[in-house]
Amino acid sequence: MITPEESRPDATAQDLASYLAEASDMLSSSLDYQATLTSLARLAVPRLADWCAIDILEEDGSINLLAVTHKDPGKDAWGRELMRRYPPDADAPQGVPRVLRSGEPEFYPEVTDEALVAAARDAEHLRIMRKVGFTSVMILPLVARGRTLGALTLVTAESGRRYEASDLAVAGDLARRAALAVDNARLYSEAQREIAERKRAEEEARDSW
Repeated sequence: MITPEESRPDATAQDLASYLAEASDMLSSSLDYQATLTSLARLAVPRLADWCAIDILEEDGSINLLAVTHKDPGKDAWGRELMRRYPPDADAPQGVPRVLRSGEPEFYPEVTDEALVAAARDAEHLRIMRKVGFTSVMILPLVARGRTLGALTLVTAESGRRYEASDLAVAGDLARRAALAVDNARLYSEAQREIAERKRAEEEARDSW
């Protein structure tokens, strides 16, 4: 006889496979990657996180916060305001900037108060982070064709959940699918621009005859 405890791992694996399939379907549903990544952030909460943020690395090197979501929708605006007040320092030795520079993930299964003190910009920033009550954090690079396009940040807080290595693997899979969606959308946009420019050049050449 199989007990509920013995059957739970398979059920969880099926649930994760279904979740990743749903994410893939959503990411491939449109070439508007900004909209699909925003939807992806909503899909990650609360299944994978209490908070989810997605940053995109722009061509000029700036970091664009594309989405911030929380399991309580009313906190989304608050999260954006916090990010606006304390934007990422491009030279920071950890966090999203380092992940964007290195293309390697950061994994904090247990966020200690010492870590918050080290990350805080000032006393008010520290107070806010302590109030949020971070428990675990994963920051995954969005990498396609050897280029880092952005970062996916997953955070647990109120739920008290602590991430494990298996969670990092799932998040990494999700980040790879998101990166592919961004890359495909950009390649399509570039192709459309080239076609438009070629057509314009041909029209100008005909007009000059």
